[in-house]
Amino acid sequence: MTSKIILVVLAAILMSGCFSTIRPGSPTTKSQDNVAKQEEKVNKILDKIEVNELLNKTQTSALSYGVTYSLSQIENPSVEVRTAKDLNERVITIIGAPNLNEAKRIKATVDLLNSEIEAERKKGEAQLADRDKVIIKLQSEKDALKAKYEIELWEMSDKAKEVAKEADKNKGVIDQMSGFFGLNAVFWGLKRFFISCLTGIIIFTIVFLILRIAAMSNPIAAAAFSIFDLIGSLVINCVKTLTPQAFEMAKFVPQAVSDNFKEALVKIVDSIQLLKEKQKDIPDKSFTLQDVLNKFDREMDLSDKQTIEKILKEEKWKK
Repeated sequence: MTSKIILVVLAAILMSGCFSTIRPGSPTTKSQDNVAKQEEKVNKILDKIEVNELLNKTQTSALSYGVTYSLSQIENPSVEVRTAKDLNERVITIIGAPNLNEAKRIKATVDLLNSEIEAERKKGEAQLADRDKVIIKLQSEKDALKAKYEIELWEMSDKAKEVAKEADKNKGVIDQMSGFFGLNAVFWGLKRFFISCLTGIIIFTIVFLILRIAAMSNPIAAAAFSIFDLIGSLVINCVKTLTPQAFEMAKFVPQAVSDNFKEALVKIVDSIQLLKEKQKDIPDKSFTLQDVLNKFDREMDLSDKQTIEKILKEEKWKK
């Protein structure tokens, strides 16, 4: 029954191997993934720098618009004022005009700053100071983002160098494996296989010895060690099924043969012991060799007699 189960399992493994398909491994390595992640960080910083630049341009555009608005309030402007106004309009053309809300806010600030009432001028100065705070914050963020961008860029460069080194190393391995008509790859694979198997056997042996020693005094370890008994029995049954002649060559006796000889031996011992007990009960009675043989003949069945015949032939008592 066990042999049939093993054959079924082996057949299932072979069938699954026949119908399975070889799938390509992951095209990226860990180093390449690290470069991709680092590149994503750099792109995020660039996005923040672009937003910062846009906000700076918004403030610059608003201030330039405020300059033009303030200069336009002068009646009968001088040539210098008109020149400044014309130049500033060109600046607005380059950086872009502010949106409507920013234009309204800067106009209100300019009107307050140009007011003849001191309280309104102070109010305008406070609004301009608030705008200064925003500009200073944007400039600080810009400097910090640029410094961080340079750091992340250097890290990405270092990781890219690692990927290049790994690629060169892999290329060298591939070139080496391609040598000798591609047989180098076969030898390399076999070497890796044997090393992996040897490592597994060493680990298995160490765990086996630890559990075997611990099983003598610890019931939990004994229960765990039973797994090794199961594995061992499966391995032996596999060897027995795949190479049936190996057991005979190794002089191992199958269980059925051992049981057959044991059963005949038990009947022989039992018959002799019964005659000894009768001898004790009847001291005057003497049993001959024929009595013993007759007892054997009555106790043994055909299988036991065939076993005896086989032994007699092996010992050359019969031909």
